Amino acid sequence: MKKKILIIIPSLEIGGGAERAASILSKKLSETYHISILTFYDYKKSYSYEGEFYSLKLDSKFWKKCFIIFYIYKKIKLISPDLIISFIDHTNLLLIVTKMLFSLKIPLIISVRTNVKERYKKQNKIQNFLIKLLYKLRAVNKIVTISNGVKDILIKNYYINKKKIITIYNGINSKEVQSKIKEELNLGIIEIFQNPKIIKIITMGRLIELKGHKSLITAFSKVRRIIKNSKLFIIGDGPLKEEYQALINDLNLKDHIILLGLVKNPYKYMAKSDIFVFSSKFEGFPNVLLEALACGLPIISTDCEWGPKEILNNGEYGMLVRVGDSDDLAEKMITLAKNEELLSYYNKKSSERISQFDINRIIKKWIYLIDSFL
Repeated sequence: MKKKILIIIPSLEIGGGAERAASILSKKLSETYHISILTFYDYKKSYSYEGEFYSLKLDSKFWKKCFIIFYIYKKIKLISPDLIISFIDHTNLLLIVTKMLFSLKIPLIISVRTNVKERYKKQNKIQNFLIKLLYKLRAVNKIVTISNGVKDILIKNYYINKKKIITIYNGINSKEVQSKIKEELNLGIIEIFQNPKIIKIITMGRLIELKGHKSLITAFSKVRRIIKNSKLFIIGDGPLKEEYQALINDLNLKDHIILLGLVKNPYKYMAKSDIFVFSSKFEGFPNVLLEALACGLPIISTDCEWGPKEILNNGEYGMLVRVGDSDDLAEKMITLAKNEELLSYYNKKSSERISQFDINRIIKKWIYLIDSFL
């Protein structure tokens, strides 16, 4: 009989890195274990999954939030898992308290997927305090960090024993990406992407301050002065969309910077572009860089804490630039755009690097970890 694994996450809503990782994990682990998923919220637009699905549906029953620990416990007793994997920090904290309050003996693996030091430095200070207090307790059997940088933060800033932590990177299904690349583009934009004379620079990320789009837009305005045949495409949506569109208009770039919004298949746009740019201020592990590697794109990324440096191996597999430095970013974009040999070089380096993040290789690490507790 297969052992029971319960994955707990706030939701599987499309758009989040943790949600996508949980979705992929459920599908791959279901080949070895009996998988159940418990979410706090149940949204219509959610990632697909494998296994039995349960939801507390807190979005429709607000009063449940006051007693969330008891409802989590009831679902755990109903499912009766042999091991629990928890995603996202506030979920992790709730699971630790639940396990302690009800004296649960079930092994708990928590996944830390963000740069907690930066994420909670100014906001959520209570959560930051609770992470310091609870993550080191015996109720947590193992902490899986998304990058070695995040692991180092937990050791140095949160005083967690390094033996308690293991880094397992996100994986990507390159074959699936390659199949999606072949899809046709929309008629309104296909002519631009089919024009070899246009240098197509692309990025993807939620339109929030953290992602550094303002710096990228400013940098591209400098690129346009040198590379007249260049265009910038931004995939994503968010609360700063109107602000960024106003900035684009003020810089007279409305015909050269295109906000594509959320798209169902970003890979068909990425693979037909020339350069991928990532301008984030800080990260845990940016999945989008894996997607860019899988599309064979030359990459320019901010050297933010943490993730890009590990993925690009200190600049071997892509160019690194200083965070928030639009001059440095513009210079690197111009250098790449003007040099076909360099573009070809980084194209090959991307195709070479992506094999290290193959999803099957990553899942083997998860199975090895899980089996150590079962």
